[in-house]
Amino acid sequence: MIEGNDWPSDVAFIWPGKSAALDQALPAPWPNLSDAFVACSDTASTLPFLILAPETLVWKLAGRIMAASAGVAPNANHTFVVQDLPRLFEQLVIQLQDFPAPPLNYRPQDKEPALISAERVRLITGFSGAGKTSWVSQTALHTSDHLAYYDVADISGPALASAVARELAARLFGKSSGKLGEILLLGAGGIEILFALGRQLAEENRTATIVLDNAHRVPAADLSSLIGASKHLHFVLLAQPNAAVARIEATLDVKAEPLFGWTNETAAAEGSSLGCKGDYSAYARLLKLTGGLPLYTQNALKIAVENYEKDVARLCAAVEERTHIVETAQELILAEIFDTYTEQERQAVAALSLSDVPLDQVEASSVLKTAFAIESPAAAAAFRRLRLTGAIQVFGVDRFKVHDAMRPLGRAHLDSCGAETVKSAQSALRDVLMATLPIDHDRQRVFLLLRMFVTLGNIKPLVEMAGDELFHEMGYIDEISQYLTEVAASEDVSAEDRFWALDGLVFAGFKQGDDQDMRRKLKQMDELVRRNRLGLTERLAVGMKRMLFAARAGDIATVKATMKELSGLLPKTPEHLRVARYNYAHALFELGMTNECVATTLDLITEYYDLLGLTLGDVMGKNPDKIFPLLKGDQSHTDDLKHLADCLDLQGKAIRSTGTHSGLSLVHALKFYSMANALDSFVRVAQELVEEFISRNDYIGARDMMERNLLPSILELKMAGRVIPVRSQYAVVLAYCGAFDDADAEMARLLPYESGMDGRGQEVLRRQRELIAELKINPPPPQWRMPAKLDQR
Repeated sequence: MIEGNDWPSDVAFIWPGKSAALDQALPAPWPNLSDAFVACSDTASTLPFLILAPETLVWKLAGRIMAASAGVAPNANHTFVVQDLPRLFEQLVIQLQDFPAPPLNYRPQDKEPALISAERVRLITGFSGAGKTSWVSQTALHTSDHLAYYDVADISGPALASAVARELAARLFGKSSGKLGEILLLGAGGIEILFALGRQLAEENRTATIVLDNAHRVPAADLSSLIGASKHLHFVLLAQPNAAVARIEATLDVKAEPLFGWTNETAAAEGSSLGCKGDYSAYARLLKLTGGLPLYTQNALKIAVENYEKDVARLCAAVEERTHIVETAQELILAEIFDTYTEQERQAVAALSLSDVPLDQVEASSVLKTAFAIESPAAAAAFRRLRLTGAIQVFGVDRFKVHDAMRPLGRAHLDSCGAETVKSAQSALRDVLMATLPIDHDRQRVFLLLRMFVTLGNIKPLVEMAGDELFHEMGYIDEISQYLTEVAASEDVSAEDRFWALDGLVFAGFKQGDDQDMRRKLKQMDELVRRNRLGLTERLAVGMKRMLFAARAGDIATVKATMKELSGLLPKTPEHLRVARYNYAHALFELGMTNECVATTLDLITEYYDLLGLTLGDVMGKNPDKIFPLLKGDQSHTDDLKHLADCLDLQGKAIRSTGTHSGLSLVHALKFYSMANALDSFVRVAQELVEEFISRNDYIGARDMMERNLLPSILELKMAGRVIPVRSQYAVVLAYCGAFDDADAEMARLLPYESGMDGRGQEVLRRQRELIAELKINPPPPQWRMPAKLDQR
């Protein structure tokens, strides 16, 4: 069609590499939008008497043109009339001069709202430093509506309507012949002017949005008068959370929309731009300390650059331990708010600052009573007042916690109350968490409980937990590994507790693969058993681990000797025998005896199915929620479900090592790990299953597994250590599916974390990038298709 001769004489086609000679006013075609933006900004910078930043002007004009292309009024016919352009340009300049300049490098907040919406009145809230003004300034650049910005901090309530009305009239109709005089009638008050403004806008089919900053400083009744003057005017109110916000919500019948702050990814991008080093977990800690508020996060990162060798984790540790020597902007700004609280309110924030998880009112009151002897009615009153100021965040019906940004100030106040008060509050929080642990296994509450155990030096429950398989599966060991190391090395701790601390560390070491460290710890465990004549349970525990370690090293002689030794010690109960047979099977796998391993695990799987009251048909094609009701009896089967999953997992590994697909072994292992709440193994097996899908060319199945199960699970469970490995694997899966742009974008989002990762993590990311690059050049085999005879859909 382009090569045809029937085009009008004033139509020409141009593209990158082919410019138009017919009209020098036309720009040279750009290869992409980024180059187009740069070129337009360069042109805008040549305008005489330029007041606005070139980028600001380009964004705003682009927004108006896009609106016109969609038929949005006042350019519903998709046309700009030349003689109207001076008025349009003048309006844009006036509007944008009103707004504070946006940051040079603005980073969006999580779930950031649009400036313009169907709601006529909106209330946007956040502490000072939450980025309210930056958000409104940035979004104004991309909005085609008529806008006006006013900081009403120093305007008295009665004068508000008049001040806003007269300035708005001049801005919207100052150059319109006769219109301004009609609106600013002699003797007209602010409400009458606003009514006339709204009527004129309606006649011209135009809308206007007024942004009022610091709205919390104006009485709610005066805001109501201003807003009620005309239904054709829209309002966006920016306010800091305090009691005035509650009155505005009630008076105007609106619900506050909080700004949620930066995501982990955004904070990492900002940190990377400053040269900071930090992995996903480090930035997660930083966001907990700053509440994700942009100003506080930026300030903390700059302190990391200047005082902590750009190490985000070191900064976080210093702030958490309150050993940092540079006061943060967060502490300086929020201190003014904190100082306005009553003593009971400060004590409430202080006591609850120990908890980074929501507590219900009974739990919170209990902590406050123990720490500061405040009775429940007084505590409830303090909680109500703190909620109005935004210091407390409410979840659900009655669960709440101190806002993350306010917690450092609360903790500092708690420390100022003395060591005894701190210990009293920590003990009270520990007791509250322990009381609810049997019925509430929330991962974050357990993490908090572990921290209280460590802080209070409660050795016994920690070493007991460290010997529990599910404790490791939930990823808790990383929280206390350093503490367990100290316990194992302490001569003041009983030999039994030192042994089980080492046992937990060795169990974790098997997954991480540090053979040298495990050999040393196993030797220490043997010495503790021998010197202190520890019991049968300890001898079996160290023996089983010694056998698996020897199998991994290919030491058949030691494996046989250890198996013989353990056979004489082992109690002849079905439970002990099943665990021993699984460990033998694991050793056989490590020694490469896959057929024997498969046979042993098959027998074990059959026994566990019988024990649970299940058949293979009960599990085939069913999700865990459908399998649970089929379990035998009403007792907890958590351990048996976990052990069945382990057997299926081991069987799948053995089958795969022969070059054969694992069949349903890994699929069913995944189900039972989920039912046992064995999160670490669930994620690991899901990743292995994704690799198996890829190996049989089922790229769609791999992507579905990632998007439906794996990614949501690690995000919902806040498994920070797993985020980067899983997301980089997801990028590779996208590449196998041919979505190379998405794969590259995902790897680009992970780049800011790379400098903060260890050598192994960096190597994984490097290999993933190389694989994606290779797939671009050499595409994989075609997607697997189900044989027609089997596809009965």
